[in-house]
Amino acid sequence: MRSPPFLLTVFVFGLAACFAAHAQTGNTLGGAGLDAPKVSSLGTRFTSVPGTTVQFAIWETRLSEWNEFLRQKKYPWSYQPHFEQSPEHPVVGVNLQDAVAFCNWLTETERERHLIDGSQSYRLPTPEEWDSAVGLARGRKKVSLSTEDRLLDDKIYPWGQDWPPPAKAGNFADGEIPGYANDGYAFTAPVGSFPPTREGLHDLSGNVWEWTQPVEIRAQPMGVLRGGSWAYFRAECLASGYQYIVPADLRAPTIGFRCVFDDKHRTASLLAASDAEKKQALEERMKSMTESRKVDSTAIEALRKKMQGKGDDANLPDPASLKPAVADGSIFMNALGMRFVPLEDKKSTLFCATETSVRDFEAWLRDAGRTWSKKPSFLLGGNHPAAGVSWEDAMAFCAWLTERDRASKLIPATASYRLPTDTEWSLAAGLKNETGADPAARHLADKTHYPWPSKADDWKPQSLTANLDATKIPGTTDNYSYTAPVDSSRGNALGLHEMGGNVSEWCMDEWPGAPDEHVIRGGSWLSFDKDALLTSARYHALKNVARADLGFRCVLDLGRP
Repeated sequence: MRSPPFLLTVFVFGLAACFAAHAQTGNTLGGAGLDAPKVSSLGTRFTSVPGTTVQFAIWETRLSEWNEFLRQKKYPWSYQPHFEQSPEHPVVGVNLQDAVAFCNWLTETERERHLIDGSQSYRLPTPEEWDSAVGLARGRKKVSLSTEDRLLDDKIYPWGQDWPPPAKAGNFADGEIPGYANDGYAFTAPVGSFPPTREGLHDLSGNVWEWTQPVEIRAQPMGVLRGGSWAYFRAECLASGYQYIVPADLRAPTIGFRCVFDDKHRTASLLAASDAEKKQALEERMKSMTESRKVDSTAIEALRKKMQGKGDDANLPDPASLKPAVADGSIFMNALGMRFVPLEDKKSTLFCATETSVRDFEAWLRDAGRTWSKKPSFLLGGNHPAAGVSWEDAMAFCAWLTERDRASKLIPATASYRLPTDTEWSLAAGLKNETGADPAARHLADKTHYPWPSKADDWKPQSLTANLDATKIPGTTDNYSYTAPVDSSRGNALGLHEMGGNVSEWCMDEWPGAPDEHVIRGGSWLSFDKDALLTSARYHALKNVARADLGFRCVLDLGRP
């Protein structure tokens, strides 16, 4: 099994969602008269960020500030990195408790000196506030996200969409990033050494990882880091939306933090100033939807709740933009933003372009009141594939999705979501004209075809065509230690992603002679054997089995046209 640099990452959401939902009100937040920059008693300037009511430190907490904290608080501290740092470098080796202790000390000190009042404080940013600071749409948009917004959030970096990063984009492990110029620093760099964001924030990518924490301060075994560091080079780790889950007591030479300044009076003023704009936008949207006659009253009320910051579906596509599924060969997008493409000339069978994501699977779990008992510890975020899913769970998800989209009239009453059949999966992966009466007979019958473009003398996948265990396949590389985002590979001829690798996928079919076992297709992030990665390779497992390399994708069956 491959090991990540430290531990693994999943997306974590805190109680700050209630603030973020209200804060996502465009230009009103941080409006005129409310944006006077705060400067701490330690000389750090704070600046406003669209989408949040707090002000962010323009740089990571410096060693000079940390040393003042140690001197005044007499805080026990013995960590020393293996490299030299000046007072203007970011402090490293702090765990979550250390970072919180610094923020609390600075708050208490400035209150005692009457520099701030009881409604003002310093603290760590929440993961949602960090989303806003780094410019993600999910942190800055005041209404539900479009599909384009969601896709961009999963692919964008603080400097844009280009990879490798442009010159001087940040302090990374530059020698490990082909095509990236030397940034001039072998370890940490003095804060402010690289160009700031539009709001004036430095080092949101690289230099040191930064602790975040939900608004509710509580004992917790794990913490969320953001932003990458001087030692990181993988594209996935430097993406704006990447969240890195580590033990809260971890101290490392790559980990630091930055503070935010939270003024409750300012928050109240910003929220009050945005109410009129929110109400007007909401009513205009409701009026437009009603006149369009594209959605029913239930969908309108659901969107109303989302726009008011209620419910769990704030990032779903705009219902008014969705068109019902029809068997005319066109692409269909459902209410979860899942994209379906026709299976060749079978216009009534639409294949999901991606494996079912964590985000979509968790929507079902919430609605069904269920828990994810076999959820792998390494799941990296909402756009990664749902793994640790049994065949029974996959079928239950399809049934729930069918009921949901029938109710909203996005699919006909006779249509349904299901798992693909064994033969459908082969066609989707590009393997046609298979022989054999059943999956067992078809297993490894074709010894030449792979789910990615290959040559007779070179079966190995090219870059960005499959997420496999590349450490065991000489001559290949990938950017992922575990699963990859569901749309990170190049699509095949039908536009389907990850048909080989990432997670293996359940199919409908029973395994011959074993009615409680079902067919599994495609390799996974654990796969490396040449024959096991053939498109014709089949596996099978009990329907209640859930493994960390096993997920699924859906098919939309529209029935007879």
